[in-house]
Amino acid sequence: MVRAFIYDKGSGLKETENTDEMIEVFAEQRKIMWVDIDRPSDEEARILDDGFHFHPLAVEDCLHDLQRPKLDNYEGYFFAVMHAVVAADKRVRVRAGEFDMFASQRYVVTFHKDELKFVNATMDVYRKNPALFEKGTDFIVYNLMDALVDEYFPLLDDIDERLNRIEGRIFKKPDQSVLNDLFKLRRGITRIRRMISPQRDIVNLMLRHDFEYMSDESRAYFMDVYDHLMRLFDMADLYHDMISTSMDAYLSSVSNSMNSVMKVLTVITTIMMPLSVITGIYGMNFEYMPELKWRYGYLWAWGLMAASVAAMVIYIRRKHWL
Repeated sequence: MVRAFIYDKGSGLKETENTDEMIEVFAEQRKIMWVDIDRPSDEEARILDDGFHFHPLAVEDCLHDLQRPKLDNYEGYFFAVMHAVVAADKRVRVRAGEFDMFASQRYVVTFHKDELKFVNATMDVYRKNPALFEKGTDFIVYNLMDALVDEYFPLLDDIDERLNRIEGRIFKKPDQSVLNDLFKLRRGITRIRRMISPQRDIVNLMLRHDFEYMSDESRAYFMDVYDHLMRLFDMADLYHDMISTSMDAYLSSVSNSMNSVMKVLTVITTIMMPLSVITGIYGMNFEYMPELKWRYGYLWAWGLMAASVAAMVIYIRRKHWL
């Protein structure tokens, strides 16, 4: 689907899906236009090359999936590749969608192969308040990037909640499922860090004073986007460290549990050692062993073993081994 907002201060806002009209406005460069190419067919995607005549390398990046986030300058416009959050399941497997932008002082062209809710939401904002177009195309770019970045916050908040629940399970019931969940969280947070880091560099490049497509007024707004990306990256770093700490706590808890079991088994073995000695002595096949023919020899052996056990238990308790 190819759709466009065409804005002129005199005639106001016009919304169209007529690609011929888009190409005409694009060529004239007199009106402000935002073209959104959403999940296009092969024929619709050709407008990038045949209609708008963007650089072949930039067009190629659009058509290939998940290029690394970057910012390229071309004659009269810039091209940016960013990664948006498309979906995240219960196992924190994050699916990223590529979001491409061409922008100059008169137009913005966005291209994406996935349905991106933040794009539709931003278009609704401009549809309801067309006067926003008068601020310029750099504000369209700002609103899109700000909305894209803000979609990462709920994802990180969800990871924070999951991590808090897992930390409670570590000390209550540290079974194998806890470790599995921690590994899933770590994979998810690593994926998010890889998505955020290069996009932070993109905004940083746009904030340079020699970047001609940004006005001084909009620079402060892009600084806010950069601050959000820095905050996201710091949060991702923090959660990554917390996950590593939780893994260490899990292994320590399992080790302590194992040590407790070994301690109990050792105490039991220690208590049983005198019994083994006594039964070993009376199990020897000597003919002349006084207790063997004594009337109370059997009871004597049991009493001796019971006394040995009692003595060992008293000794162990005094040593605070149990």
